[in-house]
Amino acid sequence: MGDDSGELDGPTRRDYVKYGGALVGGSGLLAGCTGQSNDGATTTQEPTERTETAAEETEGTATASPEASYSVELSPVGEVTLEEPPTNVFTHFPWFPDMASALGQGDTVNNLWWDGTVAGLEYFTAGFDDFEIEWTDEAGQYGFSKEQLYELDSDLHLVDPAWVTTQDNWSRADIDEIEDNVGPWLGNYYSSFHATPPQEWADGYEYHSLWGVFDRVATLYGERERYEALRSVRDDLISTVEAGRPPESDRPTAAYLSISADLSSIYQLRLNAPGYWNSHTRPLGAVDAFGDDEFSGPFKQIDMEALLEADPDAILALWTVTDTFDFGELKRNLRDDPVGSELSAVQNDRVYPQGTRWQGPLMNLFQLEMTAKQLYPEQFGAWPEYENGDTYPEFGAEERLFDHQRVADVIAGDA
Repeated sequence: MGDDSGELDGPTRRDYVKYGGALVGGSGLLAGCTGQSNDGATTTQEPTERTETAAEETEGTATASPEASYSVELSPVGEVTLEEPPTNVFTHFPWFPDMASALGQGDTVNNLWWDGTVAGLEYFTAGFDDFEIEWTDEAGQYGFSKEQLYELDSDLHLVDPAWVTTQDNWSRADIDEIEDNVGPWLGNYYSSFHATPPQEWADGYEYHSLWGVFDRVATLYGERERYEALRSVRDDLISTVEAGRPPESDRPTAAYLSISADLSSIYQLRLNAPGYWNSHTRPLGAVDAFGDDEFSGPFKQIDMEALLEADPDAILALWTVTDTFDFGELKRNLRDDPVGSELSAVQNDRVYPQGTRWQGPLMNLFQLEMTAKQLYPEQFGAWPEYENGDTYPEFGAEERLFDHQRVADVIAGDA
């Protein structure tokens, strides 16, 4: 167990929750979306690395016992065991509500941060009949309090406790108190871009893949069949991409950016970095236009001159597929800007919209397909022109890189 100083006297309220293993490792917050502040994660040094290719992500430590308990092991929390699947689940970062919806359990989510998560998932799943995002009205503000968690009375908190202790008014004792008196924690925030955990948690902290974390969540929900079906779709998609992409010498250079429509702020992100923020760009193997440019944290602010110096063949513009962003204005401003107009990507009309790096498995599938078409149109079919407010294109079956209907059926429980 962790520090006992935060535990309350007497038996815990949830006696059916068994939560074992040492609490270890984490640090850093995020940012990288235009208008957001830096998260303070200033390094990508790696405590313990788990590799992340398609074959690497079979991290099978999640099990269901004959007694119908649901047990998983995940850094930094160790082992978490439930005697029944959770029905009231606290989430904060967007990949977890995406996971819940993928497992047909979206109605269990009682909280999330950033309503852009809803808009992003709506864009990608617009072609799914009868698909509902049950947590649409649960979006709140960034951060949360101990009092809020008591009030929500959740069976499970899908948040990395190491990250929580970097927030105001949260200590290790508070983490233990919520664990003992409300419900356990499960999360692995620092795998997002392989950031360095807080010193208190760093010993033994391990990195996990997006689909490895999804594996654990599926087990706690008792949804192994849905997980395995979706994982099969994802593995097939990765195989399709790897077989179809051109040789390295023929791949384009790309700049992965968070850029405001008025060009007043431009942030460079790594294209092929480890971590699940790049789980839709890294498998494509395009060439980062900025090369091995070193910078701390998940992103780096640059100006138009630096972008021109890199002169990418393609620009991937993050956070731009919802009607809250004017993508048409962005492209016009790039064409009208004296420096931006010199960019090869602008001259060749290769400025593309992107979703979010805060992706769960559903958005990951669509963003892999989307970005493959944007970077390799000759191999995978061209990405259509995007107009503000568009939904995800209705590709014919022969144009799809994965079986969309299969995914919709799995979510609905029909597969």
